[in-house]
Amino acid sequence: MKCFVILFFTLFSVFSNRLVGQDLLGLPLVYNYSKSIYQGGSRTWDIKQDSHGIMYFGNSEGLLTFDGRYWKTFSLPNHTNIRSIWIDVNDRIYVGGQGDFGYFERSSQSGLTYRSLKELIPPKYRNFADIWNTVGVGQSVFFRGTDVIFELKGQKIQVHPAAVEWYFMGQSGGILYAQDRKNGFLEFRDNKWTPYITDLPFKDVKIATIMPFGKDRILLSTLNNENYALQGRKMTRLNKQDNDGSYTPSLAQIDELTFVVGNAKEGCHIRDMAGNTIQRIGVKEGLQNKNVTTVFVDKQKNIWIGTDNVISVISYGSAIRYLRPNMDNDVTGYSAVIFNNTLYLSSSNGVYYANIKRDLIDQSRSPAVFSLLQGSDAGEAWRLEQLNGYVLLGHNKGLFQITDHSIKPLTQGIGTWKLLPLNMVYPIEESLVGTYQGLELLHFHNGVFSSKGLLNGPSDSFRFLEQDENGTIWASHPYRGIYRITLSKDKKSYQAELYTQKNGLPADYQNYVFRIKNQVVFATEKGLYNYDYNSKRFVPSKQFAAFKDLTIRYLKDDQDGNIWFCTKKTVGLGQFDAKKGTYDLVNFPEIEGMSTSGFEHIYSFDKNNIYVGAEKGVLHINYDKYLKQSFKPVAMLSQVMATGKGDSLIFAGFFSNMSKLKEASGKDSILQLPAVFNSFRFNFSSPSYGIHQHLEFSYKLSGYDENWSSWTQQSEKSYTNLQDGEYTFLVKVRNNLNQVSSVAEYSFVVLPPWYKTLWAKIGYFLLATLGVLGLIRLRKIEQHKQQLKHEKQLEQLRYIHQLEIEKNEKEIVKLNNERLANEVITKTKELASTSMQLLENSGALIKVRDELAKLDTGDDEDSNLKRINNLLKDIEKNSANWNQFASHFDELNDGFLNKLKEKHPGLSRNDLKVCAYLKLHFTSKQIAQLQNITVRGVEIHRYRLRKKLQVETELSLNDYLNTI
Repeated sequence: MKCFVILFFTLFSVFSNRLVGQDLLGLPLVYNYSKSIYQGGSRTWDIKQDSHGIMYFGNSEGLLTFDGRYWKTFSLPNHTNIRSIWIDVNDRIYVGGQGDFGYFERSSQSGLTYRSLKELIPPKYRNFADIWNTVGVGQSVFFRGTDVIFELKGQKIQVHPAAVEWYFMGQSGGILYAQDRKNGFLEFRDNKWTPYITDLPFKDVKIATIMPFGKDRILLSTLNNENYALQGRKMTRLNKQDNDGSYTPSLAQIDELTFVVGNAKEGCHIRDMAGNTIQRIGVKEGLQNKNVTTVFVDKQKNIWIGTDNVISVISYGSAIRYLRPNMDNDVTGYSAVIFNNTLYLSSSNGVYYANIKRDLIDQSRSPAVFSLLQGSDAGEAWRLEQLNGYVLLGHNKGLFQITDHSIKPLTQGIGTWKLLPLNMVYPIEESLVGTYQGLELLHFHNGVFSSKGLLNGPSDSFRFLEQDENGTIWASHPYRGIYRITLSKDKKSYQAELYTQKNGLPADYQNYVFRIKNQVVFATEKGLYNYDYNSKRFVPSKQFAAFKDLTIRYLKDDQDGNIWFCTKKTVGLGQFDAKKGTYDLVNFPEIEGMSTSGFEHIYSFDKNNIYVGAEKGVLHINYDKYLKQSFKPVAMLSQVMATGKGDSLIFAGFFSNMSKLKEASGKDSILQLPAVFNSFRFNFSSPSYGIHQHLEFSYKLSGYDENWSSWTQQSEKSYTNLQDGEYTFLVKVRNNLNQVSSVAEYSFVVLPPWYKTLWAKIGYFLLATLGVLGLIRLRKIEQHKQQLKHEKQLEQLRYIHQLEIEKNEKEIVKLNNERLANEVITKTKELASTSMQLLENSGALIKVRDELAKLDTGDDEDSNLKRINNLLKDIEKNSANWNQFASHFDELNDGFLNKLKEKHPGLSRNDLKVCAYLKLHFTSKQIAQLQNITVRGVEIHRYRLRKKLQVETELSLNDYLNTI
């Protein structure tokens, strides 16, 4: 067995030596994350990956994590370096730092929480420097410092001091190994260190890494760029010819045949199992820094590299690679062709070629280098085509023929775009050549090409030429339209009819013509069109309806019936389904924007070798590997932020689903949040890196959204002003092959505001009850008030009624008063009449007096006596008038005379008369007439009367009489 191993390595080394100095033809795509992106320290010391696919980086500022979208940083308590990382089967992250070591555990809210193990160390050994290696073996985790190795088992730490100095510690095949400066290479068995190899072939050189190297073998790498195979305690040097003594601190296995070594001088080396470097990836190849401190290979065969201020990921295992013919001065690739096991690439500066290893499935893995075809440079080499068993080149300077590694001009002076064979019979004798200034005719006879020069016809640039099954020649100009070209019978001239939007095209510009599936199709801004000879118009293609509304700029079918296409920035494939007769569109987002814009070209050699013109040479796609390499993506929530008065992190990722979150937290119930947190932001990702990082997400908030969102590359979603209730955020991810992940979810409850809680509802019930009772009470009070009001109104009505009654009584009194007044007026009239009669009586008395005076001189006594008697009768009659007057007067004046007599009984009849006259406001003159006295006599009588009545001087006699 040992002889076989030695023979194997000897033969492998001899074979590999032939390839020394030749890198692989294809370069993997490189993605760089600068310090400004990952927000960490300048140095990265170790890299690992957990079971969910999340990446972890031991950095000079702590532990960095990356889930494909978001970087996070977790610092140690002393804010020092993390030199080493090891992750166990439960995704606990053990770290070794500077003066401290411990582990990070997942926490739903903080993401990762750190627990230091330093307190478990015996006090004697707590003063240590850096922990350079952290390794888990069996039930123990080992932490290597320079002077001591700490073994954590359960909650106890056992100390393993160094004999002199511990150089290295690592594991392979579940066995722990270490290097001691004094005792060499040691093995840890039965809880003790035993020498494995004491006499190492390298002296005072530290081991960098060990890893399994096939069955019962170990690959060992030193810090000075030496690789050894260790088997049966025998160490064999692998790469003597490739040892430059450079610093190589890290190594990682890629697959069973290759591994990667980090180098401080040249970036990283990809080596085969014989230790020979088959590819170097440095600054020219895409790294931003070549001082590598650590390398790691993830589950997708991406190589992660830690360099100064940059973390890079190399998509080494990807089915897509770059072919860059000029590493010092990148050129734009226009076309490719393989002829006689030689790959030719036309570019913006000539043609490059490289030999392809025979029978190699993936031609990008050929160990070869590109060479410039002399004479093809100093101009644009547009298009390579095979015709009649020869390779022809359309060049800025004309048309050329390539033979072996030389170039021969066929036409010169006018730039050439494309060849169009005029028939399919081999050998093709005549072909049209599209040039900058029109069409040429190319002849082939007896193995010799010859040009007949430009044909007579419109001078235009014909870059796209095709001939349909009817023999019609079509040309397109992206900025004018479609030309229908008619050749003369002698093929010395042609006519060109321009077709534009009026002929059925969606627009006058961005129209291209291609031959697909033995038919001519026209690529437009609205998909693919055909020309209908019956209607003489362009119509949308029914056969290629899958390409509807795509702005196609290039089409090429392959041997399997698939159609490769280019849009503005995307390269895609219409994968033909033979059963349905339809096309399923597949995009390649990994190379979006990398293809040659405006001069797209795809060369399909076979399903393992697709060449796409790119801005830096050519992109190589191993489509068969691409399909087999595809994996079902995984959706993860990276962060959930709730917003109330401030932002609150309620979920920090690191859990792939809710069941694991509940299992880790030990809680079955979901998170409940106060009503103030009614706005949320969800960040989600998929642990897919490098070339696989181009994914699309769809999400839905159950309890709010009715449908899933459309697919988008955005990896965050915000919701605002959510009502109280239970919600579940759902997210899924798909790749470009339409493989959809399982749904990741996060559930939470927004509690109702205080006014919607149970206690609030009870309070509302009590308040409602009190309110009802209060309403009843108020109703009663209101009814009482209404009753009082009613009673008051009744009282008012009664009062009003009483007023009406009083009013009516007053009316009656008024009427009575009016009646009485009328009676008074009547009585007054009667009294006045009596008074007048009295006046007349007074006159009569005057007459008596006059007549008596005449008796003194009269002659007839009898007659005189008769007259006297008559006068006396008149006087009696006047006395009766007074009685009548007194009666009426008392009646009108409330018994004035009677009251006056009662009050003043000493008044004579004549006094009563005067008082009555004064009450009637008679004047002294009138009273004098009534009394038959003089006015002076009346005044005297009034004076005497004042004395009898005892009226004060200040009070008039009339006023006094009015008081009675």
